[in-house]
Amino acid sequence: MREDSALSRELAGRLSRGSGLRAIGVTDLISQRRAYYRAAVPGVPIPAARQVRLDQGRTVHRVVGARLGQEGLLEARVRREGIVGRVDILSDVPIEVKTATSLVEPERLVTLRPDHLEQLGMYCALVGRSSGRLLTLLLGEQGVLSDVQALDVSFENPERVLEEMRSRADRLRTAWATSRPDALPRCPWFGRGCEFEEAKVCGCTGDEAPESPRILEEAGPIVERADVRDRVRVEVLGSATTPAAPALARFREVLYPRRAYFDRTAPAPESPPVSETSEPLPLTRPPDLYARLNEALESGPAGEVARIPPRSEEPEEDVSGFRGRPLLTRTSRAWARFRPEEIVARSPQYVLELGFRCAVTGTDSALLVLGFERAETDADRVQVLEVGFHTLTPFSRRLREQSAALSAALRERAPGRLQACPDWMVPDCPYRSECGCGTSGARSTR
Repeated sequence: MREDSALSRELAGRLSRGSGLRAIGVTDLISQRRAYYRAAVPGVPIPAARQVRLDQGRTVHRVVGARLGQEGLLEARVRREGIVGRVDILSDVPIEVKTATSLVEPERLVTLRPDHLEQLGMYCALVGRSSGRLLTLLLGEQGVLSDVQALDVSFENPERVLEEMRSRADRLRTAWATSRPDALPRCPWFGRGCEFEEAKVCGCTGDEAPESPRILEEAGPIVERADVRDRVRVEVLGSATTPAAPALARFREVLYPRRAYFDRTAPAPESPPVSETSEPLPLTRPPDLYARLNEALESGPAGEVARIPPRSEEPEEDVSGFRGRPLLTRTSRAWARFRPEEIVARSPQYVLELGFRCAVTGTDSALLVLGFERAETDADRVQVLEVGFHTLTPFSRRLREQSAALSAALRERAPGRLQACPDWMVPDCPYRSECGCGTSGARSTR
């Protein structure tokens, strides 16, 4: 283990040059009213039917990622002026992957699926490319991929697209700051199953002014790519998109399996009632250090932060990487920077989690990015440690063991057989009265 001083300085410099803006995703700019209400009135559940489609779409992306990793960088993240994009696949052009129950003729896209074109145009603007690719996967019966459509779309002036993105972002931030969404354009989901409309917590009438067409006006010729379609067909057609859920959902469940058991089996908390007159809170607080670290990581060249394809199905959680190595970002209230030789003793959970991420992706080293909240200047606020592993076999074995143990505990309703959580987690644990951690005889690898 060693400190990467050069990368620490590079990220500290990016931290100092940060925008200080609350992050806004590309999808927020497509449906600004829903983005406003998601932040101002949290806790409104998504309708069950749409949640099923969303979950199915996420599964498709995992399948596509596993099979199309050779096409380019997966889920490449890029941030410009507080606007964040996550490009499904970044190769010579940005590629946006969509699922649909029907395919649309290219000339009808601008009318029937304008949001797909807008999203692709925004990605092109963020990564500085004048064209992108829309890859639509046809979802057949029982969630099986049955056909593919590949379209290349050019955009006349990406800078004008970026100007429109800035305008939309400014409008959304103003709405958050003033708790007034009046100036936001008509919601494309109005009357189509919007959860906020169904919960009667939005002020939408459907008569609001439509969204600006500036991005769609920049879209040029749409060209069908039969060569890409045929190549992708070979890789993905017939893939099942609804596999059985893996026992391990997140890496932290390997570290704290007993907490995972109670999180899985505890009854869902009742959502507080939402009222049409509930007053949303202004969202004007500056980003915290963790958000600033993410901005520093994502504000470099497009593709520095991207998903690393897994070699196993567990855990379900994606592995983000920085320049090709698994990445873990954490903040600390420690008074001094960590000495590399002390990290295992002081915070073994960091090293363990990185080891599991390396085992899943087949990489032998990873990056730990630490932010120190008590540091007086940004120059002292970032530390990057490179963590290397001589062998990944113990981590792979531990993943399999914890998966089997958690599955058995859930099946037999026997959490006491699972490894206890470390003592430092017990005081704030909502299950401490029943979990058995922190008692005499409880085990911990902390």
